[in-house]
Amino acid sequence: RRLSLLSSQTEGLNASAEVARLAAGLGSKSTGMGPSGARNTELVLSFFLGCSTSLFLCIGVLLALPETSPKSFSTAYFLTSMPVFRVCFSVLLSLWCMGAVARICDTVNINHMFILNVDPRCRVTPEFFFSRAALLTTIWILVFGMYVVDYKWRVVSPIWSDQGFNQRSSVHFVFYPVFLMLLTLLGMIWPSRICRTRYKASVLRAVARTASAPLHPVDFSDNIVGDILTSLAKPLQDVPAAICYLASPHPQPLKEVVRFTLKGDTCTEMTHHVVLPIIVGLPYLFRGLQCLRRYQDTRDRRHLWNCGKYCASLGVVIVSSVWYDNFQLIVVVSTVATVYAGIWDIFIDWGLGPQELLHWRSRQDCVRRLDSRTGSFPASCPKVDAPAHHGRHFPPRVYLLCCILDLVARSTWVLSLMPITIISKNVVGRVVLVSIISSVEIFRRSMWAILRIEHEQVANASGFRALLWVPSKLHVGERWPPVADTHVVHYEPVSLSAKPMCADASEL
Repeated sequence: RRLSLLSSQTEGLNASAEVARLAAGLGSKSTGMGPSGARNTELVLSFFLGCSTSLFLCIGVLLALPETSPKSFSTAYFLTSMPVFRVCFSVLLSLWCMGAVARICDTVNINHMFILNVDPRCRVTPEFFFSRAALLTTIWILVFGMYVVDYKWRVVSPIWSDQGFNQRSSVHFVFYPVFLMLLTLLGMIWPSRICRTRYKASVLRAVARTASAPLHPVDFSDNIVGDILTSLAKPLQDVPAAICYLASPHPQPLKEVVRFTLKGDTCTEMTHHVVLPIIVGLPYLFRGLQCLRRYQDTRDRRHLWNCGKYCASLGVVIVSSVWYDNFQLIVVVSTVATVYAGIWDIFIDWGLGPQELLHWRSRQDCVRRLDSRTGSFPASCPKVDAPAHHGRHFPPRVYLLCCILDLVARSTWVLSLMPITIISKNVVGRVVLVSIISSVEIFRRSMWAILRIEHEQVANASGFRALLWVPSKLHVGERWPPVADTHVVHYEPVSLSAKPMCADASEL
């Protein structure tokens, strides 16, 4: 009884993480908001996203407007600070996606906290991620907009322009990315009663466990962290580029601007040929070692095939770094890695097959043809709750759409493994392409994470749990999507006690 009473407020529960995790499944999770409060939160969030979209469009208009003194305007000089802005943008976009993943999992009753082995006493909700992301998005738009206006229309008089690239050069332009970087870092580490320091430290420990994969058994959360790191390859490449920009002389001299024009950043040759390939390749090496450790512990050959997928991605990194002038070889290796990873995503990580992907329309047609008098389906129709679809949380058309988006996004993902100078020589085109590739991969990984966690919950696909059972909330709503004129019975766990049953309602 005490566990049931405290299950909605496990922050104060004096028990181990395992007991608290079990208790969290015995009662409804109280968020402190009723239906009206949740509705107001969604309205505010939608309004903010609409305003942010409008402001991004305004920045695009500012970039398109003609500048003052076109002869002194240098596109390359203006774009040298883009790596710093991209790093900060990747952070806030990751926060938006983390909140979206948690919100969708809560909506469709995917117990991501239990599957990811998160201590349920952690009260971090999607609203926390959304609020931090909204704050950082506002700061990013404000600072980047000021940078654009200042450089194009020379709002502030240049400082030390005689030491820079031309008369428009100024040392104060570096203050915009520095200020944004400091505010982003402050927003990430700022103390919070919800996301406490120990939870932030647990994220760093999870990354450390991923990096030391062969030394300890691998659980599902290690698996997810390793895959997320592989998707952050291009944003992580922006970190050395941002450091090179901040460490270079300011205002930027001609040498640095020419180097940015040729290479896409102001880093040295050693950074391009040694540091950047290592940064891109290490996440795939970590995941490959995780797969080998899983094979050692389980003797399941499927993990060796999974290791082959990451070796194919490592091949793209090696070929594009060593034989970067052999375009045909790069295309062949990239195609193999993309097809390999795409097939694995759909059939292994998501557990989707022909029944989920090819027969969804026939099921929907059969639902529409339901006989209202007998309450039965035509004999030619497959069962709506066929085993291939039993327990899944999304309608089949969602899986089909996700498969298409995953394959399309995978085609851009492989570009993040090779130097951007191989793809484009245009300065503006490179900056835009890198920004799009980084953002698309973060979105794709978020979509992948939802379906991967869902598959792990309904099928125990990787065998990390001893039981297929996953605790669910007692207030589980109707099945989604609803099936017309059918009845779904929910069986919920009950707490048994040695005491005799109460005689009247007052005792209860």
